[in-house]
Amino acid sequence: MSKWKEIESYIDSKSVNESKFNITRKQAQMILDLKKDELKKMRFLAMLDIDKDEVKKLGKIDPSIVKAIGKQGGSFRTAMVRKRANEEVKEDAPTNSVASGGVDMNPTGLAKKKREIDARTKEYKIHARKLMAQREKRKLNAKKSLCGSFRKGVEESLNSFSREEFIQEDNVAILKKIVKDKRNMPIKLKDGQMKVDLYTASAFVQTLDKIKKPDTKKKLEFIINKGNKAQFLRTVDVIFK
Repeated sequence: MSKWKEIESYIDSKSVNESKFNITRKQAQMILDLKKDELKKMRFLAMLDIDKDEVKKLGKIDPSIVKAIGKQGGSFRTAMVRKRANEEVKEDAPTNSVASGGVDMNPTGLAKKKREIDARTKEYKIHARKLMAQREKRKLNAKKSLCGSFRKGVEESLNSFSREEFIQEDNVAILKKIVKDKRNMPIKLKDGQMKVDLYTASAFVQTLDKIKKPDTKKKLEFIINKGNKAQFLRTVDVIFK
């Protein structure tokens, strides 16, 4: 029986004298070719197991490999086989686990590769639900922010409209009230308040009463109600001239 058939673990394979296991470079490459799918799936495969059916396949290509391996097959340390095949060898990680008394896969404490989550597992479904909840929360916050901005804009527009309406309705009446009560009062213009004396208010009221053309009267009322301070003062100069 081949000594390699008695190997049960990665640690046992370390104690075997590899020089006694006589396979050629061609035979080592045959083993690697036979196990290429397995090696692709498991990047750090430490041991290569060959059963008797696989020995038959290799024997059809090279009968001498049956004598080297043994008819019943055996286990081979991957690094040794690659070395025999003259491939670049990196030390293979053990396939057994620390929990079962094996060797630590990460003895140096280096960062481990992030584990991928299987979409079929309960863990993934919980993770997906959390992501969905966070996404919905962001959408709701964005919607609230948008509604708040829209509502604020509407309120500002309404306030501005109400202020203009208040000015349009009251300023001419305030001028008439100044004349009636014979006392100074402020009027609200577009850029703030301005105090109007009896003399100025009387001039405005008399001018409005004398104007016969509707368009001209409307323009003057517009300045009184919606104009700014500079426009109001220029109109005062025109009236007194």
